[in-house]
Amino acid sequence: MTLLPVLIVLVSTVLHASWNLMAHARRTDPLLLLRSAVVTLVVALIPLLVVEWLATPMPGMVWGLLVLTGIFQAIYMLGLTAGYQVGDFSVVYPVARALPVLILAFVDLGRGHAPSPLGWLGILLVTVGCLVLPLERLGKLDPARYFNRTGMWILLTAIGTTGYSTVDKLAVDMLPQGLPSAIRYGAWETIFMVPFLLVLLPKFGGIALKKGSAAQWRQAALAALFIASAYWMILWAFQLSPYTSYIVALRQFSIVLGVIAAAILFKEPAPRLRIGASLVIAAGVICIGFA
Repeated sequence: MTLLPVLIVLVSTVLHASWNLMAHARRTDPLLLLRSAVVTLVVALIPLLVVEWLATPMPGMVWGLLVLTGIFQAIYMLGLTAGYQVGDFSVVYPVARALPVLILAFVDLGRGHAPSPLGWLGILLVTVGCLVLPLERLGKLDPARYFNRTGMWILLTAIGTTGYSTVDKLAVDMLPQGLPSAIRYGAWETIFMVPFLLVLLPKFGGIALKKGSAAQWRQAALAALFIASAYWMILWAFQLSPYTSYIVALRQFSIVLGVIAAAILFKEPAPRLRIGASLVIAAGVICIGFA
């Protein structure tokens, strides 16, 4: 793989970890991610409507899938928002990022597609890393570290990620290849998420909807820029390199980067143990990607 896609993916991982760190740092403002989606809606809606008027229409099935992926995206954002309110970043971020890979691996196993030895090694590493991350020291296993509100929100986040990833794959396969189609679909995906998130946050997250100050909207605009840029950079890297598994593997750098940043910025407990566990998780996801 050439240097350019490697650099693009690494910048994308920094942006992905950064907007998640922003969401955790602003956890007293649980509407940050909702506002960032609203910013995208306001900026993108009219240009998208013009595109739909002038360009080749998307297949009808794609619009139905956009509704479904909007629901899963809202579930993901609800889980992430609530998880950051009650849990440590160095637990929520890496586990929520890795767990969908584990879920999909077991789905494949249930369908009769047994993993390769490298795949089994990856599953083992991700499982061990996820079990170690909530601990403050090895040898002190406590069920309360796993069966708690943080664990519930992480699981919900992973379900949302698994759902929208699966739906997105179906939808993208119906669209023309290329970055413009991906950007078009991704922007609509965020717009379709907004109404569902407006319902889920107060109803299931207990989060009251508020207008927000000018400073909060500026932070939301920055988060929206980071979220969109991280997503589009990955799509660009996929176009520049035929080595999909390498790109997927490089993306896991964000897990380690995020945990190290949390140890420095938030002074979270057991930094060495959690950085080590995040390295194990990243290695496991890479193994699954290459399996």
